[in-house]
Amino acid sequence: MKAVRILLALLLTFGLLAATPALAAEKTMDDYFIDDVSYNHGAYEELERFLYADIIDGYKEIAIYEEDGEEYEYTSVLLKPENSITRAQFTKILVNAMNLTSGEIQKSFPDVKPSHWYYEYVQIASSRGIITGKVDGTFKPNDKITRAQMAVMIYRAFNPTVDFSAQGKTFKDVTQRNFAYEAVVKTAGAGIIKGYGDTFKPNDFAKRSQAVLMIDRALHQEPGTAEDETAVIQTVNHNVTEEFLYSEQQNTEALEALYHDTTMGYYLAYSLDNLSLLTDPEYSDESVTMKKIGEHSSSIVSLNKRFAEVKVDNLKVQVAMNEPDMNFEMTIDLSGTAYLKKTEGGTWKIYNIVYDEDDYESMLDTAMADY
Repeated sequence: MKAVRILLALLLTFGLLAATPALAAEKTMDDYFIDDVSYNHGAYEELERFLYADIIDGYKEIAIYEEDGEEYEYTSVLLKPENSITRAQFTKILVNAMNLTSGEIQKSFPDVKPSHWYYEYVQIASSRGIITGKVDGTFKPNDKITRAQMAVMIYRAFNPTVDFSAQGKTFKDVTQRNFAYEAVVKTAGAGIIKGYGDTFKPNDFAKRSQAVLMIDRALHQEPGTAEDETAVIQTVNHNVTEEFLYSEQQNTEALEALYHDTTMGYYLAYSLDNLSLLTDPEYSDESVTMKKIGEHSSSIVSLNKRFAEVKVDNLKVQVAMNEPDMNFEMTIDLSGTAYLKKTEGGTWKIYNIVYDEDDYESMLDTAMADY
């Protein structure tokens, strides 16, 4: 029934149901569908955050399946959390996570050429003293990175912004003669590395999930500022208020500009995918009306130099439909938590919004009961 499709379109517009990806030059939802990491994985939250905030890309995989004589593509992303990670790959993740740009130190490596995909990342990290290379002057970009090497790079990268003054934990397999001794002790004191009991296994090759975990912990040790707090709240309120206004006006150009201005990564793809529904004549109908009820509130849950969480409360919208085969009015509670990351340009953007579970389930129950 047309009325049902209209209701689904409305729910999709506000992110309450999964949308079918639209064809677009930018990333779509397909680029964020994790297929090889379960929810109970010890690093799932961190891996999802890095993927959703475009710090990592993963490995896109396209499968073809047939149903009722028709062929369909199924796209997913593999993060391969238990795989080892190379020195070049780790450098890229670190540079992306910190939004690093070139510093003053200029050094080149004979095995890192401008034609290599990792050239820019290595140059940036080198210019900031994060990497110094091997004794022979090379960088060995394709070598697997060890846990000790990873700790050293993190310590150098975050030393200007993280408090490493806490008494560090020592490990029996990292002595003072080890080149990574200070880095391991200091990062352990800051809770960035955990180790295995009284050992650290410095020479073991690091896993991709371990790399993300360590960088994520360091990122959440960097303090934010009062200016960051103001900017974060402004971004969330701007996104919420203007989205209601432009959606009601069916102003797709303004919505697209709003999404590019206030969202990134997963949530930008999500918003643009859903935006395509507003231009589909099948879903355009004046019998559906919506109105924001009252004023919402936004408050900081957590804030640091590059990541923030904002709780949005009392975000309610009244939805009414007047069709021969569907006539109802209901109030939807869209309260939830917005997750933001600071971009390279210094602006804050939303990379994900998670609606409060109780309100979400109540809304769906109400919708299905009316149906």
